[in-house]
Amino acid sequence: MIEHPDSKIRVLVAESFELVRLGLRSLFENHTNINLIAETNKIKDLFNLAEQHKPDIILMDLHLSGNNYVEHIAQLMRTCPQSKILAFSDYNNEQTHLQTFRSGVAGVIRKGHSTDLLIKAIIAIHKGHLWFDRNITKLLWQAQFDPDPAVEIKPRADASTFQQPRLSDSERHIAHLACKGLSAKEIGAQLSVTEKTVRNQLSIIYRKIGVKKQIELCLKAPLYDYFKESCLIGTFIPKNN
Repeated sequence: MIEHPDSKIRVLVAESFELVRLGLRSLFENHTNINLIAETNKIKDLFNLAEQHKPDIILMDLHLSGNNYVEHIAQLMRTCPQSKILAFSDYNNEQTHLQTFRSGVAGVIRKGHSTDLLIKAIIAIHKGHLWFDRNITKLLWQAQFDPDPAVEIKPRADASTFQQPRLSDSERHIAHLACKGLSAKEIGAQLSVTEKTVRNQLSIIYRKIGVKKQIELCLKAPLYDYFKESCLIGTFIPKNN
């Protein structure tokens, strides 16, 4: 395989279906920002290739692992901690995707999505972002605040020693709805404000919390009890701009 310049995103593909591998090979070899460094259809070869090439991104077909994808993802992260894993899935099951996320991947994308979206996901993850659809964001909210212990997600830091940023009542309300997975348009409709107002408020919220995307806000929600519904009674709702 011909090596491309190091400035490209180095991607290792682990995909069980030959036709999909062929399509990905064609897609990446013709892309100016991505270098396909290796590919495999066997889970045992994936660990060897990851250790050998130390890729930036590992595009991993969940079917390759059968029902052991959580274990294999954990092993892959130990084998190649500098790599970021993008789970490639044809499962239409948000709970599976949530479990995949909880195992430590940087993102999950369905195989049914467009190649443009796949490229966008790879680039975003390479830049340090997370990549999930809004259904996962909603499930994260449910897992954090619903009473079912089977889906409990614990905060990623000690909330007792964590200094909470100061949000206004309106910012808290919008952050609460955003953590439930609502889009800016849906939040605006629910609060009777413009979508632009919501986006402006979200920009301020993200800056205060120290995140860049909605799902990152949701991941930090357990650290802030005031995102809960019970803490929002009587909050001020912003006026239209």
